[in-house]
Amino acid sequence: MDLRQLRYFLAICDEGAFTRAAERLRVAQPALSAHVKALEEELGVELLLRTARGVVPTEQGARLAAHARRILAEVETLRDDIRGAEAAPSGPVAVGIPTSLGMVLTVPLALAVRRALPDVTLRIAEGLSGHTLEWLRAGQLDLAIVFDVDNPQRLTLTPLAHEDLWVIGPSGDPLLSAAGPRGLAFAEAAALPLILTGPPHGLRGEVERTARATGAGLNVILELDALEHIKALVEGGAGYTILSRRVAARELDEGRLAGAVITAPTIERTIQLAHPADRPLSIAAAAVRGLLFDIVDDLTRDGRWR
Repeated sequence: MDLRQLRYFLAICDEGAFTRAAERLRVAQPALSAHVKALEEELGVELLLRTARGVVPTEQGARLAAHARRILAEVETLRDDIRGAEAAPSGPVAVGIPTSLGMVLTVPLALAVRRALPDVTLRIAEGLSGHTLEWLRAGQLDLAIVFDVDNPQRLTLTPLAHEDLWVIGPSGDPLLSAAGPRGLAFAEAAALPLILTGPPHGLRGEVERTARATGAGLNVILELDALEHIKALVEGGAGYTILSRRVAARELDEGRLAGAVITAPTIERTIQLAHPADRPLSIAAAAVRGLLFDIVDDLTRDGRWR
């Protein structure tokens, strides 16, 4: 087993097909197949399953992929240490960004990296916050933007900003209109027919923690892991949801949705930047981390974040 075999195996897992992995690596497909076969023979297990939709790792293959990511990351860090801190940042960096933050972070980060770090190959993976946290812990990401984390072991967390959660309802909703600037008590919000993301996503966890602390029951009528669909359903009168105002700002400003901040108690969530505590950041990842700090600083300075 060597590093090249591990890189080839990870490329196949990431691309989900031998042909796409071969194109990405610029290696002949038969050579990739031969490397995988050699790995399977050495380890004595089947690593990949061929399906109608492509190639997926077996349980043993998934374990190998997780170890391979850590090994290759350590090799990259070793290379950086040997080259020294004066070396120009280069190489791949993978960043996870929650879908709800994609509009304000993904494009600015991509542009900043392109301009300031031309030798860095950036990969941005968007998903709900629970997914980005899982990807980070699985070794698929170098950095991830996350919200309040229940189990922060083996993670280095840096707070970036804070925001409050709101009850969001259809336009002209009398309950939210009457709430006005004073907001709506959590107990009242919890009793509404709610459309929420499912566990283990960060926002759902924050709402459930508040429900347990206050003894309020949550009236969840639908779970949906797609924020745009949730907003569309609420706009159509199917129920209410709980989000940060930032996520529904466009619809609120256009009068398509109504909202009120949650009070008694307020639910404040912390936006954090995370990376594995047991894996040092490469020079390239540290440089991208610095650019993320600059972008967040601009967002807090213009008042969009606190």
